[in-house]
Amino acid sequence: MSNLSLNNREIQRWFRDNGDNTHNITYDLDETSVVMDLGGYTGVWAQQIIDKYNPNFYIIEPLPQFYDTLVNKFNLNSKVNILNIGVSNEDKVGIIYLSGDGSSSNLKKGTPITVKFKTMTSLLEEWNLDTVDLLQVNIEGDEYHLLEHMIDDGSINRFKNIQIQFHYGIDNDVERRNQIREGLKNNGFIIKFDYPFVWESWYK
Repeated sequence: MSNLSLNNREIQRWFRDNGDNTHNITYDLDETSVVMDLGGYTGVWAQQIIDKYNPNFYIIEPLPQFYDTLVNKFNLNSKVNILNIGVSNEDKVGIIYLSGDGSSSNLKKGTPITVKFKTMTSLLEEWNLDTVDLLQVNIEGDEYHLLEHMIDDGSINRFKNIQIQFHYGIDNDVERRNQIREGLKNNGFIIKFDYPFVWESWYK
């Protein structure tokens, strides 16, 4: 079965299970929790989590137009913090390519936009966060080198729940996802739900 067929099957299963309104927003959180969203986009998921739990919320969005949308959407909520940067395996200035409603530094097509990147460790230090209750990662293919780096440097263990959307179309995508999943297991994480290359979640 092709990757496309497998992905379509998992997408259909996700929608049958109403995953956007069940799995993706069902966590043991409250108003004291810390939640981080990598790739905030227009803030739909952030708003769902805020409405349900009212946690302390941290959003990373590298593209200026989506960052501005998020600022306008949450400017009256003092518990929401937003940075107009990307997150990567090193502190650097790089290029993200905007194509349609998606963006990636891996898929080199679309409009190039210069972006400042920080590592997860640098980001946690900037926000003075020791631990995060829930991390969502939806960064259009950049999740591979980010999560690989977080496993290598140990920063992965500063998170209690990690919700990930892995993407096809990246070099060695299936193998790298499998290696990251093994890295998560080796660091004590347990699978919470698994819809391959749609959404999956890990906890410890």
